[in-house]
Amino acid sequence: MSVNAVRYGPRPPAARVDHEIDATKAPIATEAVTVTYLTDPEIVAAVLPKPLEPAAEPLVRVQLQRVQIEGRPPFGSAVFSVTARHGDIDGDYPLFMPQSTEQSVTGGRETFGEPKKLADIRVDRDADDVTAIVARLGYPLVTVRGRVTGPAELPPDQVNTEFYFKFLRAPDGDGITDPHLVYGEYHRHYELLEDIDGTIELGESPLDPVADIVVRQLRSITWCRRRTVQVGRIAGRVPAEWLLPYVHQRYDDVALLAAPRPEPTRV
Repeated sequence: MSVNAVRYGPRPPAARVDHEIDATKAPIATEAVTVTYLTDPEIVAAVLPKPLEPAAEPLVRVQLQRVQIEGRPPFGSAVFSVTARHGDIDGDYPLFMPQSTEQSVTGGRETFGEPKKLADIRVDRDADDVTAIVARLGYPLVTVRGRVTGPAELPPDQVNTEFYFKFLRAPDGDGITDPHLVYGEYHRHYELLEDIDGTIELGESPLDPVADIVVRQLRSITWCRRRTVQVGRIAGRVPAEWLLPYVHQRYDDVALLAAPRPEPTRV
């Protein structure tokens, strides 16, 4: 075998492409169930690392999606976030971004700093009946059930911002490496939007404690079909000490796996 045929060898400049960036520049086709609800203001304040601050109201947004990116098999994706502000920018801060494929997890985490983890995700629609479920490591975490009641007014094209922190754990176990705040900007065009009369149930888990973000007032549940272009940019560096108390949001605390747990639930 020639050296040039060794695929682990160096690639020429033309082949050093970040395909995650290429994929997110093309419109991403999504069918999504989106739930919004109000929680307690002190809960939102507790989960936000500096320099993020609480938004005007303690709104939680939960999206469970079927995603199609050109050239890839369809996959399931979800985002569990609270509203936040950075300076004069309003956006969402995701606490939990489960994905159904390894490629979606690694691409989003390594390129944008998204807090992605592998999980089981189902988004099903049978006529007007909708069921959407996220489960991870045997724990049912989010369950949405409902029935489409009719069309909603299509929103205009818009740009929605999500806040990510891009960093890695230090290899010597002492802190984290060179953290940055990243803006994930989602340019969205809605093709369909429908209202759903339904419910959301949050499950208990030691690793993904979404149940702590309690539901106080359900605002809306919708079904949509949209196309999205994602753009990521670094907003600035962040002192490591601001993020150290929140590293567990990104990485599983494996010591918790030794605790007693229920039998795995099949989704």
